[in-house]
Amino acid sequence: MTPPAGSPTPDPSTADPRDQMSSQPQRPGPSGETVLRHTWRRLDPSSALRLGEQKLQTTDYLGNQLVVRPPLCQADEAAIYDALTAVAKQRGFRAVRDRTNRDLVTRAREVVANDEVIPIVERVELTPLDPDGLITQADAWEILQHYRARSGLTEAQRQAVQLNHVITSHPGEPAAHKDPLEKPTPYWHPTLISPTPYWHPTPATGNPYWHPVGTTGNPYWHPTGIEEYATPGFGGRTPVQFVGPPPTPTAGSGEVSRPPVIAVLDTGVAEHHWLTAEFVDRQPCFDGIRIGLTDPEPVPSDDPRDNADLLGGLAVTTGHGTFIAGLIRQTCPDARILAVRVIQGDGVVAEADLLDALGMLWLRQRTALADRQSDQLIDVVSLSLGYYHEQYGDRAFDPFLLAPLRALARLGVTIVTSAGNDATVRPMYPAAFAPWGKGPIREPSSSELPVIAVGALNPDGTIAMFSNEGPWVSAYRPGAALLSTLPLVDGSRSPTAALVSGTPHLFRSTIDPDDFRSGFGIWSGTSFAAPILAAELARQLLADDDFGTDADFEPRAAVARGWAAVAAASPYTARPESESTDSPGADPESSR
Repeated sequence: MTPPAGSPTPDPSTADPRDQMSSQPQRPGPSGETVLRHTWRRLDPSSALRLGEQKLQTTDYLGNQLVVRPPLCQADEAAIYDALTAVAKQRGFRAVRDRTNRDLVTRAREVVANDEVIPIVERVELTPLDPDGLITQADAWEILQHYRARSGLTEAQRQAVQLNHVITSHPGEPAAHKDPLEKPTPYWHPTLISPTPYWHPTPATGNPYWHPVGTTGNPYWHPTGIEEYATPGFGGRTPVQFVGPPPTPTAGSGEVSRPPVIAVLDTGVAEHHWLTAEFVDRQPCFDGIRIGLTDPEPVPSDDPRDNADLLGGLAVTTGHGTFIAGLIRQTCPDARILAVRVIQGDGVVAEADLLDALGMLWLRQRTALADRQSDQLIDVVSLSLGYYHEQYGDRAFDPFLLAPLRALARLGVTIVTSAGNDATVRPMYPAAFAPWGKGPIREPSSSELPVIAVGALNPDGTIAMFSNEGPWVSAYRPGAALLSTLPLVDGSRSPTAALVSGTPHLFRSTIDPDDFRSGFGIWSGTSFAAPILAAELARQLLADDDFGTDADFEPRAAVARGWAAVAAASPYTARPESESTDSPGADPESSR
C-alpha cells in the first residue's frame, strides 16, 4: 500500500511501533576472518555469565580488550586496576594497561568539575600469562563479570570498567547481510556478479518480468522487502552522472566571521572536486595531536580495495564518509567538515576508538571556548554508526558513550546520529540517547543540547522499510536513493555486455556497476539521513544573528542558540521551557 506522493513527514512522538517491526535486530555473526583479526565476540544471553538478576541482550564486543573510565580520585583508580589485574591473573591473563591517553586524562582532570565524569577512557589488553602453554581465547565479558563480582569494590568502581563494543556503520545493506566484510552473493545480487540470460537476455531493456526483485518478488528473494534497497535501481550503491555545478556557499565574503563546523566521525573523506580543503579538514587536531585513526592499516580510509578477499570488489563502507560529506555540502554549502576517521579499513569501529575521538573533540571545544579560538570551535557532530548494548534497562546501565556526548552538548555542540537500518524497535546507541520516556535521558534539559536520532524516508515521504523506529527516533529525513559524492574508484566488477565497434574502434558497454569515476552515486541508509539534518542545523545556526560573534564563546548562549536551531529543524524534539544557569561544566573558564 503506497500513500499519496508528498505524504507529510511522520511525527515520531505519536508513532507506535508496528506489528511487523522486530523487537530485535536481525544480524548475522561476523565472518571467521573478522573474528580472528579483532577477536570479535558476540554475547549470547542464553549462555553468558550473569551477575545476580542481571538482564542481558545480544551485543558484539572485542574479546581481548576492556575499557576503563578513569575516576576523579586517584585512589579509586588504583583500586580499579589492582582488582582488574588480580581477576585477570586468576583467569590466566595479564591486564596490560595502555597509557597512551594518560596526558589527556590529566588534562581532563584539571578542567572537569567534581560532579562530572571524565569523558576520556583507557584500554586494557588481555594477554596470556603463559603464551607458550595451553591457553583459551580471551573473553573480556567473563573477566568483566568476575571483576564486578569481586568484593570490596564500590558500585562506581564496578561500573568504571566495561566492554569495548563493536560499533558498525549503516550504509543500507540488506538486513541479513550486515557484516561489513561479507560481500553480496548471487543470492542477494545476481545482477552484480554473474548474470545469466535468464535475468538479462539483452543489455538494454529490462521490465518487471526480467526483474522480479523490483516488483512483487517472492519469499526466496524478498522475505521482508528490505533487501531491495541494496539493489541498484532501488536505492543500492550505484554510479550515476551529475552534470550540475558544485553547491555554492550562500554567505557572501565577510558576512560571517566563521563557517558552521560539522565533525563527521566516519571513514574519512576522499579527494573530490566538491570536497576541497576549503570545505573539508582531513587532519583535524587538538593541541597538535591528530584526532581519530591515523594508521593506514589494514586499508586507508576510502581505499577502493577490500583486503578481506582477492576479488578486488569495493568494501561495503567504501565511500561512506565521502557520500556523507557531499550531502552536507548540498544541504549547507557554507559548512566546514572535520573528517574524523573512526571506522577501520575493514569496516570495524571499536568503541574505544570512537570514545577517544569524542574525548579529544570535547577537549578541543573546551580549550577553544576558554582561549577564544574561533577557528577551533565545533557546532554539530554527525554520527552514522551504532550498536546495541547488552544491559539496556538494567539498573547498572551506564554506557561510556553517553559521557562525552553530554559533555559536548553542555558546550553548545548538537549530536545528530543515525537511527539504524535493522527495522527494529530495540534502542540502538548512540541514537537512543535522544530524550525519551524510558531512555537514559528521560527529559531534555535547557542546560545541554539533545541527541537527535534520525530515521530514513523514501523519496515519496514514507518511512524506509529498513529504518529503525520507536519513541527514541527524534526525526526523519530523506535516506533512500540519495545522490551524493563518492571516491573516484573502480572496482573489479564489469559491465554485463561490452564490445569494440565502428571505425575508429569505439568501446561500447552497459553500465559498470562499481565504476564510480564519475564521482557520484546513489545510496541508501539512515547513515545518510542523519548528516542531512546535521547540515540543516548548521544552516539554522548560520542564520542566527549571534553566530560568529562573542556569543560563540559563552556555552550557555551557544546552548540556547542550538536549541533554537533544533526547534526549527526538528520540531518534534521537545524544547525545555525553563533555562538553567547551574549546569555542571557550562563554563570552561570556571574550572581552568
